[in-house]
Amino acid sequence: MSENIISFEKPTIESIYKQAFKTMLDQIVVCIANTVIFFIVCFLLGITIIGLLAFPAVIGGYTESLIRAARGDKVGIGDFFKAGLNKFGTLLGAGILFILGVGIGLICFIIPGIYLMVRWFFVTYLIVDKDLGVSEAFQQSGKMVSNIFWEVLAVFIINAFIQSIGCTIAVGAILTTPFILLVSTHYYLGLSQEETVQQISEEQDNTKNTPE
Repeated sequence: MSENIISFEKPTIESIYKQAFKTMLDQIVVCIANTVIFFIVCFLLGITIIGLLAFPAVIGGYTESLIRAARGDKVGIGDFFKAGLNKFGTLLGAGILFILGVGIGLICFIIPGIYLMVRWFFVTYLIVDKDLGVSEAFQQSGKMVSNIFWEVLAVFIINAFIQSIGCTIAVGAILTTPFILLVSTHYYLGLSQEETVQQISEEQDNTKNTPE
């Protein structure tokens, strides 16, 4: 076997749900505690119009903590605010654009809105993880989804179904919210790794084809 061959297992719907379940069990206390804090903060912010502007930053920070959890890094209780606030402007801009785009799309026969929700599935992840700007994050998310649109849509629908079940139970959402977001997180990380492997393989091919 050539030393230049890079081993990589492409993420599948089954694998990301298994990985999310494992991460959830490994860090159950932190996941539940941070989700409770997240809900409380979102409720308090929702009381005022000005508070609503901080929503994207809080969501971004919470998402970033789940990325660390999925990677096996240390996650502390309530330590997710800083990451979101550090990218406040970018997350706010992305949040406004997302709401406007999806909102208008849903009004226009629903299907365009669903299409944009799927295409922009990883925008927040790319901002908090790779520090991309608003335009770059939307473009990169679309690129990641372009060849697997129906698969991402399936994950979106399954997650929505799981969350709807969680919301019918008194405290169910405290468990289902971090779980479905961990599913999306593992999906994002798997696709990001795939993209990196492809780039390395292309660089290796270019090196081989370059005359000495």
